[in-house]
Amino acid sequence: MLVSVASANRSSISLAELFVLLPRDAFDSTRALEEFLTGDPTLQQDLVVSRGEIVFKGSEDLARQRQEQNRLTDRRIQSARSFARQLEVLCPWIRLVGISGSMAFGGTREEDDIDFFVVTRTNRVWITLLFAMVLAKIHRLRRPGTPVHCFNRVLDETRCEDAFRTAQDPLFAREALSLQVLDGQPFYHNLLLSAFWMNRFFPLLYQQALTRRNAKDEERSPGGHWLWAIANVFALAGLAPYTRLVNHLRNHRIQGSGDIEDRFRTVIQRGFFAYESVRFEHLKDSYRGAF
Repeated sequence: MLVSVASANRSSISLAELFVLLPRDAFDSTRALEEFLTGDPTLQQDLVVSRGEIVFKGSEDLARQRQEQNRLTDRRIQSARSFARQLEVLCPWIRLVGISGSMAFGGTREEDDIDFFVVTRTNRVWITLLFAMVLAKIHRLRRPGTPVHCFNRVLDETRCEDAFRTAQDPLFAREALSLQVLDGQPFYHNLLLSAFWMNRFFPLLYQQALTRRNAKDEERSPGGHWLWAIANVFALAGLAPYTRLVNHLRNHRIQGSGDIEDRFRTVIQRGFFAYESVRFEHLKDSYRGAF
């Protein structure tokens, strides 16, 4: 299933990635995992290990492309980090900025967006989204070749803390544990400590994420005058119909192209904003079945 998901996204999955997604005592090392994959008579018929990457037979080119995808990921993360710093100057109430989606897994392609995961203080979600969208637009105007900045999830700290504490599906766990944190590592670390249920699905990945901490990254101060809470109400009133309209127009265009799984819905709540695609919902079902 994991190889299939990577292949569907025109990428491979490395031995190291697969190793940390398996139960703790499944294999002693990535070498033992590779020996199993190459020696099992059933898996031999479908899978091949090439350059440390696992792909379906006939798709070995995906393994060759992965190295370039990793290099592109590194370049874009540096660009995203610069953008995050500018956004945090405008929005000192931000608790966490991270990268999700294909970039979080290292499988970035030229046409991919940069998917941001942003956590704010209470009553700051919509004013943050407004500033983020304007800043992203300015970046695109100044550098036309800049990839699209997509704010897939913007939510307040209470909503985020509740989501991490409450047992969720395995895809949520993998996405959360694979998040590339640009800023707010102490807040992220505390989120993981409250989400021990993730250890049940991915014990190795959970421990790996807990130890991935930048000592120089300090907890952010509350920041922001109370007037920003009022501005947040006006931002919600303006952005809610705008994002719904954009959602409708994009889905209409996608419907015409025939790729129905790329359709998405916009989730709009006072302390939460998200884009959720049909493809992502199907992926949830696959993870539930496998884990």
